[in-house]
Amino acid sequence: MARIHAKATAHYVDEFDFSGVSNQAELLVDSDIADATAFADTDMTYVQGKGRFNFNFQGFFDGTGGYDSEMFTDLTATQRSVGIFTDNVAGQYGYEGQTNPSRQARAANIGAATTLNVDWIGDALVYRAVLIDVDTAVAASANGTEREYGGSSSSETLRGVMRVLAAPGGSGNNTLDVKIQSDTTGFGSPTDRLTFTQLDQTTVAHFELQTSATAVTDTFWRVVYTYAGAGSRTFSIVLSFGIYLT
Repeated sequence: MARIHAKATAHYVDEFDFSGVSNQAELLVDSDIADATAFADTDMTYVQGKGRFNFNFQGFFDGTGGYDSEMFTDLTATQRSVGIFTDNVAGQYGYEGQTNPSRQARAANIGAATTLNVDWIGDALVYRAVLIDVDTAVAASANGTEREYGGSSSSETLRGVMRVLAAPGGSGNNTLDVKIQSDTTGFGSPTDRLTFTQLDQTTVAHFELQTSATAVTDTFWRVVYTYAGAGSRTFSIVLSFGIYLT
């Protein structure tokens, strides 16, 4: 069978793409097992605790490319959006999680490169996600490619993470509205499911999480861009979408 080389893996922390900086990304999922055996039980009995996860990124210290500055800022921050995907192109699958920063080791050994390794501890469930769109130069209204992902039940939550990787290029004044819609195949009558804050020429690099706890029978999803204004601004967008158990 075909295999995916790890070199293509995309690593995101908030609005930063660290794919070319970190050299290892790992998702660890675990749960504690507690001994619940009573004195008179014939066999040993155990109770499984709730699952937990953490992301581990390993890379080289970079004081100018944003790697250290972002990690250092996040030392006192919470609920950071971390994602790992099989490639940095639309349609690729991976994992997203809401996390809190933990250990950040900056190791400097004589004769070796200075490293910066970061652990991110999950404070909600990790979920499987798809890069519903990756476009570093959005400059027009458009409907994204429809992607079959499945529907959601009443006990599940829709989650969309929009990463604006940089301030808009170009000149003049423009606005960009970003939505995620669902429908049956063909999008004859789509429904807006997640709506993000409007972007414009004053926008800076940032990330935004939108959620909706609702049952959806539609199984196809897409992003919709509505671009307006007389300028020539281009917006650099990475947008992921997933469904997780509430």
